[in-house]
Amino acid sequence: EREDDFIEKIMLNNLVANLPDRERQLIILRYYKDKTQSEVAKELGVSQVQISRLENKIIEKLKLKLY
Repeated sequence: EREDDFIEKIMLNNLVANLPDRERQLIILRYYKDKTQSEVAKELGVSQVQISRLENKIIEKLKLKLY
């Protein structure tokens, strides 16, 4: 099971690396740097609502590609 988790992590990292720049930046800020949606919104110059919508869209896209 640990091997499966490790493989999944590698696959996820590859998927994130291949996202368009803005999407990749959002995911890195949210999940690798633990920033809030509001902090990410301020950094990217958009609203928190836009970050929320985009984040949900990206997560769904990653799920589809991962599984």
